[in-house]
Amino acid sequence: MRYHNMYSYEVTLEEMLQARENRAGRQKQLIDRYALPLISMTINIPGPQKSTPTSKYVFHEGYRILTSQLAVNQMTALHSETYNLPTGSEAYVAVHADARTLKKLVIAIEDGHPLGRLLDLDVIGPNGRAISRDELGLDKRKCLMCEQAAHACGRSRAHALPELLGAIEALVDSYTQNHIK
Repeated sequence: MRYHNMYSYEVTLEEMLQARENRAGRQKQLIDRYALPLISMTINIPGPQKSTPTSKYVFHEGYRILTSQLAVNQMTALHSETYNLPTGSEAYVAVHADARTLKKLVIAIEDGHPLGRLLDLDVIGPNGRAISRDELGLDKRKCLMCEQAAHACGRSRAHALPELLGAIEALVDSYTQNHIK
């Protein structure tokens, strides 16, 4: 990790790949233990700084929204855990519910909530396979900046990092102004 000041450090590609591998391992452990669908939550923040005050705020607010939506829909979380890591915050929630129904619920949050675009809510079925939007007949997620598929813009680096980070800050600022009393 390269430290720039006391608040920000940049994670390396190797660290991000290791975090992804660790996440897959933790997902497997929890699915093996509970034999239930698992929600794995991370934050979509581009660039090398993954643990910032903004990303932590979005994560905690996203987790609050997720748990309240599970409660509203009478879906019982049998296990949940969260981690604040240098590579970004992560949450795992094992839910007593149908995996496809659960995927529809998290998509409603991703697509319908003002901060949803910044949340990455994966649902892994008890068979260990992630459920895609595709298999539910839904479109891929849209880019924060344009109407293209987010993952295509990300791969082609269609938008400059400062522009993306500026859009994220504006989104979060707008949300906090409208939702914090």
